[in-house]
Amino acid sequence: MPSGADAMNKLLLATFLATASLSLAAAPKPGPPHIVAIETRDLKVEFAGDRAWTIHRIFFKGELVADKNGFYGTVFAAEGGKWIGTGHNEGGIEQVKSVTLTVDGKPCDLADKAVYRGQRAEIHKRSMMGPLALEATYIVTDDCVLERHRYEVTADVKIGTLYAFMHAWLPRTTEWIAEKADGTMVEGKFDNSGDFKLKMDAKWTAIYDPVNRRAMLAWYPKPLVGQNLKTGYWDKTVYHKLYNQIYSHTAVAGGTKFEAEVVVRGVEADLASWKQAAKALAAETNDRYEKKEIKF
Repeated sequence: MPSGADAMNKLLLATFLATASLSLAAAPKPGPPHIVAIETRDLKVEFAGDRAWTIHRIFFKGELVADKNGFYGTVFAAEGGKWIGTGHNEGGIEQVKSVTLTVDGKPCDLADKAVYRGQRAEIHKRSMMGPLALEATYIVTDDCVLERHRYEVTADVKIGTLYAFMHAWLPRTTEWIAEKADGTMVEGKFDNSGDFKLKMDAKWTAIYDPVNRRAMLAWYPKPLVGQNLKTGYWDKTVYHKLYNQIYSHTAVAGGTKFEAEVVVRGVEADLASWKQAAKALAAETNDRYEKKEIKF
């Protein structure tokens, strides 16, 4: 039989684990645990309230292409501080001040498990991440996901890291390609090594999944000029996550304003032709954007 001390230790351990579990479950979130889905001709995009109304999952032509095991949107950490933004709350909570949804111009409720079908859905959000004010727009059309983040620094701050966008592509993707800001092409393969691939300023980049035969494109209306890893894929076993690092270990004055935009699209292609298909999709996206057929 266990001694009285052993029994007390087991009781204390059980109490600690129960308290820790309750504490984790009760950890503050930036919004309700609601999932709202937008469905258009080619896309299904889920948004999560407890991720500050950022993307939860992306489906393209019926196939999952980006999963919920990674956060999307913007995250920020002051120098020496911890993460704030989307689902991260280690350094504080992203304070959502307002959020609205319209589908084909009609206001819609951000109700849990709601599914809205249309041709153009728009989520507009205003929030605060410490000293960083964010105005975010997410638009889902028949064949595009448009994301625009406008920022204002409300007080002098040294930014440790600021990721403008994150996209958690599936870990079974095998290859990537990108066009650099100077027009040259670069490409590579994933090996789940845990390091970063690409790490350059890019006009666009695409990634390929041979299982569902989908290539997913991230195209930037203006090449995002970043610092440190710049635009890069975190090559892990859980995801091949695309980051756009705008600031790294940089002092930024209060009142500074900047913005970032990305257009996400997909194309079906086989392994032999996917790179040409991605290049053609990037060129078509550029052409349609210049003609204002793709617009925020």
